[in-house]
Amino acid sequence: MKIKIEAATFGNDNPTLYGTEAQLALYYDETNNIRKLRLTENGLNVAKHDNFVLGGIVLKPGQSVGDIEELRKLLWIQKTAEEIKFDLVAKGDFEKVLDSTKLNKVFEWLVARGIGIHYVNVNILNWFILDIIESLVADDRFEDFLPFHREIKNEFHRMAIADLPAFLAMLRSYGFPDIDRSKTNEFMTEIRAVAQRHWPLRPNNATRMLNDLLGRARSLPKLAFLVDETPNELIDGFSGFFLDRICTFRNARHVLDEEYEIQDAIEKFQLMNGDREVDFSFVDSKSSAEVQLSDIVVGFLGKYFTFIEKTPMSVLLSKRKALTKTQSSTLKLFATMIDISDETSNGLLHRITTLDSDWKSDSFLLGRAPPPHLLED
Repeated sequence: MKIKIEAATFGNDNPTLYGTEAQLALYYDETNNIRKLRLTENGLNVAKHDNFVLGGIVLKPGQSVGDIEELRKLLWIQKTAEEIKFDLVAKGDFEKVLDSTKLNKVFEWLVARGIGIHYVNVNILNWFILDIIESLVADDRFEDFLPFHREIKNEFHRMAIADLPAFLAMLRSYGFPDIDRSKTNEFMTEIRAVAQRHWPLRPNNATRMLNDLLGRARSLPKLAFLVDETPNELIDGFSGFFLDRICTFRNARHVLDEEYEIQDAIEKFQLMNGDREVDFSFVDSKSSAEVQLSDIVVGFLGKYFTFIEKTPMSVLLSKRKALTKTQSSTLKLFATMIDISDETSNGLLHRITTLDSDWKSDSFLLGRAPPPHLLED
């Protein structure tokens, strides 16, 4: 028997969101799902921790992806291929992918039909690090810091990953994310020491607030989100991101590629929007042109966001100036799909990452001037 639950329990209730009540059709695929992330004696249980991306294409009422057979011919997809997949359209590192004429044609196909995209982009290192700051600003004594929590998290993330192996070893020594209440002061003293070891040459208001917050937090009796957890288990699965998306867009129809671990996690719920059941289903991608196109979109997004995370700002600016004609065209088409999506709902594109990453993406994709500190890397 399924567990009946109100979708609002899992959905994003941010009052600044618009368009989440629209009757859309969201098609899904995912990339870089590492299943679980744990602390080990050697750091992490995975060698690669590229950004996890869940997303795909979005159709409004009356929209269609068109004749998929016509697109297959346009892309010169062999008849023996059962479906269009990302690796049939583009291969290699991000810059090679961006230079793919086939990928460019897919994006042209989508833009010509006014089709937008949706995604959740997760920097998995940031995902578990941010719980440290979240645990502090959740306390009433530090509510003055809450309006600046993203800026503070951004500063701390940069300091924490400056020597990631040492930071992870320190976390493991405390059984993170299960910090014993009696060791709160000791743990926060270590956290502050991490920040001070990697203090920037030119501190800004956010770094000063971070230092003040970490110093005062040593008096806390416990850390709100870092107690009574499983030691060394940083991420126990990604099904929550699927549920959040489905439940945020409660009036939409959600069509997901078959993925048995995710199906097992969320099909046990009967998600209700009042007296109506939220419509979500899993399909074999071979039977859905929309899911196949979502595979291509998400394959690109996974490459793009990981490239942004790992490339210094100065290098991004240099590479932007050296874009080929195809690369430049594909980036413009990508930006157009973002605009189409934003017009529909600002909830369709969701980045769970650092401000630095957001600024880098906006500079590379849109040509916006980056903050000065990013040019000091």
